[in-house]
Amino acid sequence: MKRVLSLFATVALLITCNITAAFAASNPEIETYASLTLSYYYVEMFSDGKGTADIDFSVRSNKFTDEIGIDSIKIYESDGDYIKTIYGSRSNGLILTDSDWHSDSYEISLPAGSYYAKVTVFATIGSITDSRTVTTSTVRIS
Repeated sequence: MKRVLSLFATVALLITCNITAAFAASNPEIETYASLTLSYYYVEMFSDGKGTADIDFSVRSNKFTDEIGIDSIKIYESDGDYIKTIYGSRSNGLILTDSDWHSDSYEISLPAGSYYAKVTVFATIGSITDSRTVTTSTVRIS
């Protein structure tokens, strides 16, 4: 009786695993969030409406990184027209070295209009770099 029950449980587990794997492989909406260097990231664009926009960001790693922060900020008008790119560096404060966390705000001057940003965050540990691109909400500048 124990053998029959054990065999039944093994077959049920095998079928469940195969169905789950088949579903995951066939579903294009499932995204992989695992990262070797990034553990958390947040980016949003804000504006007080008076000629500038602020990119607020926070990037974290589970480990101490060689570099962490923002690789690039691409600004677009609300209709999708590309405006400009700001590249991250240590001198503009978008990249920190020898840290496991970077959180700050970066101010961008823009003419009147509606804008959004595509911001690429990253973290590098040794030869491993991982990045994610976040599209912000649209803000209005007058």
